[in-house]
Amino acid sequence: MIGIGLEELGVEEFVQGKFFDGELYIDTKKQCYKDMQYNRLSLFAVLRQLFTKLARDRYSESKKLGGDLKGDGLQNGGTLVVEKGGKVLLNFVQTNVAEHVEPSDVLKALGISPPEQGASADQGAAGAAAAGAAAAGAAN
Repeated sequence: MIGIGLEELGVEEFVQGKFFDGELYIDTKKQCYKDMQYNRLSLFAVLRQLFTKLARDRYSESKKLGGDLKGDGLQNGGTLVVEKGGKVLLNFVQTNVAEHVEPSDVLKALGISPPEQGASADQGAAGAAAAGAAAAGAAN
């Protein structure tokens, strides 16, 4: 697994927090984002999207993880899952600041059954989210 970020800001905390177990790269020129057509939002579009129910729900969920709102919040990202040999298994392109790939979609693309509901489901979802955020793709 690899993850591609767009800036150095927050990388150290991300690594220390063990949010991802794979290789991390920083694309400060955002070339891979451009190549993968991960668009940048306008400030107006972000402000409009922040008032949606989805954005409010995601913000509430994110408080559990900690962190801050620093950095480039206008750059959309995505998740690309590619099998050995180059076949694309999943290509999720973020179109809204509050969107993210569902962990179950990443697991399904990898041919893994999601864990049953309960204590282990949280661990499975967190692992899938980390895989989804960076399985040969770019994460925001």
